[in-house]
Amino acid sequence: MKWLHLGAILASLSIASYGSAQAQEGRLGAAVRTGAGGAAKGKLPAGAPDSPATGGLAYGKALDRLKADGQAATRGATETRVYAQASPAVVMVLAKDGFGSGVLIGADGKIVTNLHVVEDADEVGVVFKPAVEGAALGKSDVRRAKVLRRDEVADLALIQVEEVPAGVKPLAIGNSTTVQVGADVHAIGHPTGEAWTYTRGIVSQIRRAYAWSTEDKIPHEATVIQTQTPINPGNSGGPLLDDDLNVLGINSFVGEGEGLNFAVSAEDVKSFLARTQDRVSRPAAKAAAETCERQVLEEGRTDDPKGKEFLVDDNCDGEADFLLMIPDSKRSPIVWLFDEDGDGKYDTGFYDHGHDGQYDVALYDTDADGEPDMRGDFRKGEDEPYRWEKIKK
Repeated sequence: MKWLHLGAILASLSIASYGSAQAQEGRLGAAVRTGAGGAAKGKLPAGAPDSPATGGLAYGKALDRLKADGQAATRGATETRVYAQASPAVVMVLAKDGFGSGVLIGADGKIVTNLHVVEDADEVGVVFKPAVEGAALGKSDVRRAKVLRRDEVADLALIQVEEVPAGVKPLAIGNSTTVQVGADVHAIGHPTGEAWTYTRGIVSQIRRAYAWSTEDKIPHEATVIQTQTPINPGNSGGPLLDDDLNVLGINSFVGEGEGLNFAVSAEDVKSFLARTQDRVSRPAAKAAAETCERQVLEEGRTDDPKGKEFLVDDNCDGEADFLLMIPDSKRSPIVWLFDEDGDGKYDTGFYDHGHDGQYDVALYDTDADGEPDMRGDFRKGEDEPYRWEKIKK
């Protein structure tokens, strides 16, 4: 299911009457039901509609954590050149409510990043560097990217945007087998929200068949380049570069201790790109996850309108992901409710008026006042709104 992409259209919304959406508002602003205990009580009835995959609000949430990018803190002509020529190909990757970095490697929009940046998303948001240094970023800067391939072992992911901004050139994957200890290397990324930050360091060592794990708890192994180039959260997925702008590795993790920073080598990146299938670190666990079926944590009746409601665990983690309401009469829509911003109140609703498994309207409470202030309308057969309107209150 595609993500709802709010970013590219927020600046051009028209104004809609709140009255046209008021009847569909449902329980926006109501406290989220958690399903105490998390024990599954059954499955959804046969024919229950699929759940929509949300994410538009998460783009904005991640962007709100960013700080405007500033000039690169460089030390000479080489550093200035590397930053000026390479930084347009370094992107910001937005997934759920976090962000990381990525590097454009093809004119067709293909981008390499870390798997732990995109996690299990099918689509993520991508932001290219603004033309004006230091310009603030907004939702209109977000482009949607499909996740094409994953490598759990090397912690890599390949994503693709439909269109690359004019003048932005991809960077070439270099030859990390010839990298010398002591060589100068460069990194560009978004550490702790400081967008398009440049840092410089040296290669400390090349470590082959190196094993590590990140917050995803997945065991990883690859040839890694250990550097003194500072890497922080937000740098993950960005390029480690030589003086000639070749990508020597993908900055991926830090070790315990000062100055222990690691990039997955270009050779592992090349091997990853040569594969046509995903590579999993724990096939048995992966297979178990893929057999996950939506579970009902709570089931009950609604009075207005009369019908059934289901508190649903969509990913088998024992936690409620959304509230599904199916009315007895087709005069009222099927409703999905989500808490996108995590404040404990439902702020996102999807509405199926025809009871045909097709979303007709999406409503968003973006300012946490309990009332919808954005509306998206769907065409039949499409899972993304073709038109967005601000709701006049």
